[in-house]
Amino acid sequence: MKKNKVKPTKLQKRAIAILKENPEKSLAQVMKEAGYKPSTSRHPRKNFLALKGTVVAVEKWREALRGSGLDEQRLLAKYNEWIDATKVKSSLTEPDKIVPDYETQLKVKDDIRRDLGLPTEKEPAQQVNVNLVQLIKKQKGEYGI
Repeated sequence: MKKNKVKPTKLQKRAIAILKENPEKSLAQVMKEAGYKPSTSRHPRKNFLALKGTVVAVEKWREALRGSGLDEQRLLAKYNEWIDATKVKSSLTEPDKIVPDYETQLKVKDDIRRDLGLPTEKEPAQQVNVNLVQLIKKQKGEYGI
């Protein structure tokens, strides 16, 4: 039996290229910029990440990274370096001091949280929305108000 070879579509390739260049953008923004319809980009997990073409393209990208020598150990070492990042604070009146580089540390924080599957500031934890109108109607019915 012949196995079908799944290939990413032009839109999927374009979206992945945009994502590589701008990893801070949300997936919905990337999809819109790549040319997806706004209605399609509202559900990026279902309409982009779950598609076989996207999975194939992402796996090719990962293989290319592995082939370049970038592996988990090297990435973990780099994360540790970024977490403990420091810089030299210069002053005309005082000697130079080594201080924490909070800007670098905060930039890597979201990457690490995303890799661990934790919510980031850009992707807040899901909140439960309560429909106040329905709640008030329910209370009116229960209490005869």
